[in-house]
Amino acid sequence: MSYLDDAAWASLFAKPEQANDIDWGRAPLRFAAADSVLSLVSKRKIERWLVYGNLRYPQLNVSYGGEGAPPTTFTRARRLNQHQLPGCAHADDISTHLRQGATLVLSNAEIWDEATAAFVHGLARPLACAVQTYSYLTAPDRFGSKPHRDEGDVFAVQVEGSKEWTLYDLPTGEGWHRGHIDEDTPVSAKITLEPGDALYVPAGMGHRAQAGPEGSLHLTVSLEVLSPRNVIAAWAAQAAAQFDRERLPMGAEGRPDAIRETLRRLAATTTTADIDAIADALVPPNSWPTQISNL
Repeated sequence: MSYLDDAAWASLFAKPEQANDIDWGRAPLRFAAADSVLSLVSKRKIERWLVYGNLRYPQLNVSYGGEGAPPTTFTRARRLNQHQLPGCAHADDISTHLRQGATLVLSNAEIWDEATAAFVHGLARPLACAVQTYSYLTAPDRFGSKPHRDEGDVFAVQVEGSKEWTLYDLPTGEGWHRGHIDEDTPVSAKITLEPGDALYVPAGMGHRAQAGPEGSLHLTVSLEVLSPRNVIAAWAAQAAAQFDRERLPMGAEGRPDAIRETLRRLAATTTTADIDAIADALVPPNSWPTQISNL
């Protein structure tokens, strides 16, 4: 069954038919998000997570325009019996940072929040890829990050407040890397998201977002993108195992001939590779439990 026919994929969209409109890796798309996705995070939930969730760095981070604040300024050690747990979220310190213009980032709520876990695992199944979530609570009129590119496809879901997204060029081919880009990179579009809006950003497209005058809370859903390079890397790992701990001869004499022979042997592995094992390795089953059973 195609992922397009799976209800879990369509559940991201307020209008399920828009699930067919994603032009993977080629063009951004603005759409209306489903209520079930919008309900995954809120300021109220974040308050409870910070106070009662026992979150620890790096499950949460604080930054100013993409520059991380020292973890010691928003976490403290908590005592558990005779043990000290370092890096625990301190809600009052985090509130102070937010008043000073910071962004709070909560990573991978699917690890500690049941509703987010159900959404993530439901989406990962039909898409056959890794799915992660990040929540960004940004102070009014502030940028949440520097201009950058992500390796994965990104869905930004605006939950509260507004955010203006600046989209930069979409590089072609494989000659780009994730990370920061220059602010003078050509701008493709500016799109303002209001509560209920969502934006698909293709892998590699540069982007940056600025909160509106009332601040912003948005949820990012990130999909790990597989490419032919991933297939080649998986094959190379399998092929390398056949060479075990062999070494090329010391010294320059005979080295070129040894390299040629190694390459001939390597070429032969393309016809003997266990392609089923390679394919299975790139679509691993989810082995982490999502619910408690048989206790």
